[in-house]
Amino acid sequence: MEKVRYVIVGSGWRSEFYVRIAKVLPEQFEALAMLCRTEEKARLMHEKTGVYSTVSRSECERLKPDFIVVAVDKPSIFKVSRSFLDKGFPVLCETPAGQNIEDLEDAWQLHCYGTRFQVAEQYHCYPQYEKILEIVKSGVLGDPHAVNLSVAHDYHGVSLIRRLLGTGFENAFFTGKRYTFPVLETADRNGPVTDGSVTDRYRIRMDIEFDSGKMGFYDFCNVQYHSRIRGTDIRVQGERGEIAGNRLAYMDQEKICHNEIITWENPYERQGLTDDEAAIAKILAGMKRYVNTGEEVYPMAEALQDAYFALCMEKALLHPYETIQSQTQMWGY
Repeated sequence: MEKVRYVIVGSGWRSEFYVRIAKVLPEQFEALAMLCRTEEKARLMHEKTGVYSTVSRSECERLKPDFIVVAVDKPSIFKVSRSFLDKGFPVLCETPAGQNIEDLEDAWQLHCYGTRFQVAEQYHCYPQYEKILEIVKSGVLGDPHAVNLSVAHDYHGVSLIRRLLGTGFENAFFTGKRYTFPVLETADRNGPVTDGSVTDRYRIRMDIEFDSGKMGFYDFCNVQYHSRIRGTDIRVQGERGEIAGNRLAYMDQEKICHNEIITWENPYERQGLTDDEAAIAKILAGMKRYVNTGEEVYPMAEALQDAYFALCMEKALLHPYETIQSQTQMWGY
């Protein structure tokens, strides 16, 4: 496999994922440099990661990376991505591609004009969800008609729901509410939390009814990514069976019932990469393939639909108990 070489724009928590992948899998990936906003940040990131870090964009461009990874704060993602696209660099940006409909429309226009622009939506590449998607596509459940998902937030959750149901670019009705509950803090990005603190955390429940009648039941609490007392849950139902967590139950064409444990494997677990990092590694390899062949990693139209649906969800939360309807966008087909 030809080595994947990239420059990382950004120096936050998310950017370090791309550094770790290159360090653990040096025969496959190479982080050429990190582009930081200040000299002090560049110095700190170099000391922390060992990757060449600079504030000079021209230095990064002269390294001739296969593509640029844009991992800056969400409000800046589209602007920074566009600045590199305008200079002819392929760009893989963190989610979402834009935070308003105007940015999403501009992103689609850039894509249509031939810029090499992709979004690093990784959840469908998690080993577990990749396996579940494989089972759903095999048809053993029949046509999936409902998904209960408490796994990931906003566009990530919507991405999984749409893929599991196979709804493509169908429009949908959104009805939901944000609730607040006290939760004991047990862990965060930096590790265990043991001070006994209890904080108010939001929980969102959202019904997403597609034009076909298929249903996505979205449930997410903003503590569950790291919490040791809040888990994840996924259930996919079709007329012939269902997936519930790691269990598969279905009746085959010979009317024999099956109850099985679903197993999956992180291909990089021995190297110490998490499922999230393994998924990002797959996206990075796919981005290299996209640059070389034009085969999209996660089609831009899909990424924009996910981001647009997240905007619909936000609007629904501003009007609890009211139904918000999506409209077909320029990337829908």
